[in-house]
Amino acid sequence: MPEEQARHRKAPSDLMQIPIVWSYELLKYLRSWRLLASIAIVVAILALIYILPPALGRPYNGTDENVAIWVEDFSALNMSMPGLIPPQSFGTINRSMIDLDSLQLYVNGTTYPSNNGASWVFLQLDFADELPSFMGGSPKLNAVVFMENLTGSAVTASYDWTTSKEDFNSLFLGFVTILVIICATLFAGDALVGEFQNRTGYLIFPNPLKREVLFLGKFCASMTAGTLVVVLFYVGLALLSFLTVHGIDDDFLASMLFAVEFLLATTAVGYFISSILKGSTGAIVLTFFLFVIILPIVDGVSSFAGVKIESSVTFAANVITYIVLDPYPVDTSVEAFGFTIYSYYPSVSSAAIVMMVYTVVAMALSLIMFKRKQLTG
Repeated sequence: MPEEQARHRKAPSDLMQIPIVWSYELLKYLRSWRLLASIAIVVAILALIYILPPALGRPYNGTDENVAIWVEDFSALNMSMPGLIPPQSFGTINRSMIDLDSLQLYVNGTTYPSNNGASWVFLQLDFADELPSFMGGSPKLNAVVFMENLTGSAVTASYDWTTSKEDFNSLFLGFVTILVIICATLFAGDALVGEFQNRTGYLIFPNPLKREVLFLGKFCASMTAGTLVVVLFYVGLALLSFLTVHGIDDDFLASMLFAVEFLLATTAVGYFISSILKGSTGAIVLTFFLFVIILPIVDGVSSFAGVKIESSVTFAANVITYIVLDPYPVDTSVEAFGFTIYSYYPSVSSAAIVMMVYTVVAMALSLIMFKRKQLTG
């Protein structure tokens, strides 16, 4: 009877085989050093970025006492403030978030009360085009507007301050693209070519398993491992953000979704490289350097050539960091040393489309190459 049952037993369907390959590939990652190394990198980077600024004298919150404020003529702002006594002068405070209840001003060493806005008011100005050149064109500015002309007076301020959620999150998010590239390199760079180089294909390919099933199972495992690492980074950042600045930026989750999409694109490209090269080392090296050096060089050249290369996946990936900025940066140009230097920023919609196009095209090409590739030797 057992022999009769074994004779009529059927192989699992293609859809049932994908999760099987998926689970075995994940088990391979768990048993190897790659997943653990990626997690260790996440922990180390979060710790370093969090600890270094305070250790170097730049804490995330604190109290400033008797800070000198440079007072300028209000007419330099070229703006009016309806409903108030006509302002005469203003000064700026170079901190992200000010606790207004703790703000105290002094003029020539004497306390200078606000008198319910009759003497001065605190404003956070949010504009870029209207700011004069001597203020650097910053889109956000903490300003104290005075109703009398205090230019030439010694004005100081004491206040409690904290880093804004936007600034705190941006400090960490600049590392996300590198983390995604590391994940794509470790989990995708040699995912396909390894079966040929290590000759494991002699054991796998004769089985009743289609190559597209093997491809999809491996790809899902690579994405699962990479997504685990990326999400772990964002969870750790969220915990640090709540602990330090009592919240996260409003676009924090959007940044994480774009990071996962970038992981999807880089993993697909890594699989394509793995499907055309003959050695694991070459595939891993090319995958890493393509996203770290080659494409970023092309992006950098565009700053001098005046050409916005929106089709670059590494250029599109900048949205991961920029999405938390308010307002979202716009393209600008600056004249310097006889050259025009352009600063380009990807639009949110185009970045999403570009990364998805890379994913679809690279996956299709890598699957075709993988199905055609033959074991030799």
